[in-house]
Amino acid sequence: MAARSYDIITVGGGIAASSLAMAMAGRGAKVLVLERETQFKDRVRGEAVVPWGLAEANELGICRLLKEKCAHEVPHVETGSGLRDLRATTLQQLPLLSFPHQAMQETLLAAAEDAGVEVRRGVSVQQVKSGTEPGVLVNGRRLERISARLVIAADGRGSAIRKQAGFSVSGQSNVYFMAGVLLTNVHASTEIMHAVFNPDLGTWTGLIPQAGGQFRAYLTYPKMMGYRIQGESMFDLFLRESAKGYPPMGDFCVGAKSIGPLASFDASDAWVEEPYRDGVALVGDAAATTDPTFGQGLSFALRAARVLRDELTKNSDWDVAGRHYAEQLRESFHACHVVEGWMRSLFQDSSPEAAGLRTRLMPLIAEDPKRVPDHILSGPDLPLNAQVRARLFGEC
Repeated sequence: MAARSYDIITVGGGIAASSLAMAMAGRGAKVLVLERETQFKDRVRGEAVVPWGLAEANELGICRLLKEKCAHEVPHVETGSGLRDLRATTLQQLPLLSFPHQAMQETLLAAAEDAGVEVRRGVSVQQVKSGTEPGVLVNGRRLERISARLVIAADGRGSAIRKQAGFSVSGQSNVYFMAGVLLTNVHASTEIMHAVFNPDLGTWTGLIPQAGGQFRAYLTYPKMMGYRIQGESMFDLFLRESAKGYPPMGDFCVGAKSIGPLASFDASDAWVEEPYRDGVALVGDAAATTDPTFGQGLSFALRAARVLRDELTKNSDWDVAGRHYAEQLRESFHACHVVEGWMRSLFQDSSPEAAGLRTRLMPLIAEDPKRVPDHILSGPDLPLNAQVRARLFGEC
């Protein structure tokens, strides 16, 4: 086994890893990206960056590249209570940015390589070592031990590196599945994202336009429905249930065709309270995942890359930088997670108690929409305190 030394090794080559690798290479760091897949494939994953995440993309310098190669701006969102112009009403005054996930990955990984990052694809990491001399054991053409100042675990929600490095995972079980599929021949505006809760059914229906006339459709539904939407044979069921939860979907999808896999996954939450320890930092879904109904996964991944870049740049002691990064990421995730819990109980829970709450609160929200915290679109830096909660729940 040979040993080679880098400043940073990332395990995974997704949005957080590639963005961070590119940024740090531009600051003179020697960076190695290890990616298992030789070619990224279409899967049902997050494919939209909300306005606060787009601000992070701008900070990382990747926004223009994505727009040139694969991304599409979506300026409006329809939540069932009227069209909202994100450019005028979010803190960042920015639209939503959508893209095919695999095209985004290929774009950013190629850009990282162009920036001087060493990229190895088709390799698997057998083991990670934390401590004073972090490193990984890689199985590619041969077994190789590689060391670094910092190892970045960017290997997704089921992160093997997270487990090997001894991180403790917290979780919250949610009673929903989320299904998605890529569509063409959809009769809907390419400038509007539809994102509509139906509390009577406990569903959320999403339709996000992409470049080239494609749309990604999502349906979040209660597990108690007794089925799991998976595979092409359930496509008609997916469309029927989507239209049941949000009737305009029936008109949008007349003649719609599936051009990607139809799959679903558990919409439960998982997170690591301290996403850095002993020379290993977690980013993206390896650090935290939240109910994908709220579409913030990619934005959190970009924030992780930007915060870690900033901390590594200003701290020569990267252990200190890692701990500062972990603190900031924990606070950001906590803020959005709390607000999402409030939103879920108010707008998605179909219980009689929740219905009674809505009967009391919806007239107040209709009169003053700003009662609803905007953390999902405007981000975790908004205030989060007892008064914010009291206004949402009509206590003041």
